Amino acid sequence: MLLVQENINKIIKQQGMSKKYFTQRLLELKPTVRRIGEVPSVSAIYSYLNGRINIPVELISYVAEVLGVTEQELFDTSVESRKKCFKYFLQNAPKEELEYFNHFISSQIHNDININYGEVIMNSKTSDEKFTELLKYAPVDFMDRVLVKLEEYEKLNNMEF
Repeated sequence: MLLVQENINKIIKQQGMSKKYFTQRLLELKPTVRRIGEVPSVSAIYSYLNGRINIPVELISYVAEVLGVTEQELFDTSVESRKKCFKYFLQNAPKEELEYFNHFISSQIHNDININYGEVIMNSKTSDEKFTELLKYAPVDFMDRVLVKLEEYEKLNNMEF
């Protein structure tokens, strides 16, 4: 949520609003934070704005109202923003999440390759016949390596995330 705080601060600045004024306006709406069951303190709001703690999701609609923007405008979806978010994830994710992510990306790349290869095969009217015909010329060790590789691709395609 770091990017949300940055975007909120950018909008506050663009509107010529002070953080103090923003905080007063937000508190006037009496938003309740579920975790604590009450309105956040002034210091908590400053902590949200300074990125020390994440803004609770239940405050997003109140923040948007104070700023006079839609909730979606609080979330920056530009390429640069996504790169920042991606970089943050890679620097801070636990090893288990990074392994999952790496595996997911690898499988997507393999799927893309398989899809593209499949399209080539499907678009070639004689590809099955030609492929089968040429297999008789392949050495046994080559065929063994192809078989192992194809089984690996099959496993990757059948994995669930």
